[in-house]
Amino acid sequence: MISAKTKRVALLSGVVLFTICVLVVLSIRIIIQESAILSEQVAAIAVDQSQQVAFSRLQKLEKETREKRELLRSYYLESQSDSIDFLNYIEQLAGERSVALETINPTEVERDDSIFLSVEYVLTGSLSQVESFITLLENIPYTSQLRAVNLTQRSPVLWEADVTIEVSVLTYE
Repeated sequence: MISAKTKRVALLSGVVLFTICVLVVLSIRIIIQESAILSEQVAAIAVDQSQQVAFSRLQKLEKETREKRELLRSYYLESQSDSIDFLNYIEQLAGERSVALETINPTEVERDDSIFLSVEYVLTGSLSQVESFITLLENIPYTSQLRAVNLTQRSPVLWEADVTIEVSVLTYE
């Protein structure tokens, strides 16, 4: 028969074993929870690092393309003051080339989801002056196109041209 002392030791051993098992299960559970939190933090750090790398690349690209973008931007009118500068530029060119210039009806026109400054000009001068000024208008340093040109002889030496030009206006969405 088993003595009372042996029974007590067995019971105490069982309680200790049960307590150790509970502590091991709780420890495993805590480790699993903490590893899930750690995994989320590692994933967040990876996302943050990839965003930082992408941002660094974007900054580098912005610096590398700044001059090209400024050059491209100069081919467009950006604001109403640019429109006025453009009109003054054309009037200056006409004065330099001794062509009489009359500006008629500058308006903004929207076509194909783009905005243009549409300007009608009446040019007066010799045939060669008028033709060279029209050629100059075709090659101005703006994104533009001549929409209409109507050349008329007013006298043996005097010619008149009605010209409509459209210049792209830069818009951001």
